[in-house]
Amino acid sequence: MAVTADVDALISSYATVGFTGSTRLLDAGVESLSLLRLAVEAMPDGDVEIDVIGLTELRTIEDLRAWLADLAGRTC
Repeated sequence: MAVTADVDALISSYATVGFTGSTRLLDAGVESLSLLRLAVEAMPDGDVEIDVIGLTELRTIEDLRAWLADLAGRTC
């Protein structure tokens, strides 16, 4: 999941419109429930804890890309 194309494909499955890195999440149609679902799908292990505070600070697709890549790269 660390590859940008993989992260973008995952985000695309929840976005309702096309996006770039600077697109705001709400403008792309990615809302809070979608963020949680994205986090669950990106986790390599069900034991990884989701950083909820970090989740609330996401504003753009680029923020989300970085957050998901970090989440996907974590180990227990």
